[in-house]
Amino acid sequence: MTLRKLILTKTGQDVARCRGCQLCNGEYSKDQDIPLDSLVQLILMNDEEVLTSRTVWSDEVLAVAHDACIRELDMEKILLFLREEAVRRGLVTSGSKP
Repeated sequence: MTLRKLILTKTGQDVARCRGCQLCNGEYSKDQDIPLDSLVQLILMNDEEVLTSRTVWSDEVLAVAHDACIRELDMEKILLFLREEAVRRGLVTSGSKP
C-alpha cells in the first residue's frame, strides 16, 4: 500500500488535496530539512525518504503543523503517522530520532 493510502486509511487525511501553494512552509526549525509542501509531494510519489526526514521528527514543526495547511489538511496527524510508520518499519527505534 502506498504512503498516501496508508495515511488516508489511518488518519482520514488525503494528501492529494495539497495544491502546492507553499503557505505551509514557514521557517519552523533548523531541524527541518524538507519543507512541508515538498514532504507532501514525496508522500504522493511514495518516497520513503520522508520517514527518516528531520522534518517529520522535529517537535517544533509538529507543534505548528495542525494549522499549517489552508486546505485543512491536518499535518500534525500526518507527521505523527509518519513517525509511527517509521518505527513500524524498523527505520528508527521507538523514542529515538533518525
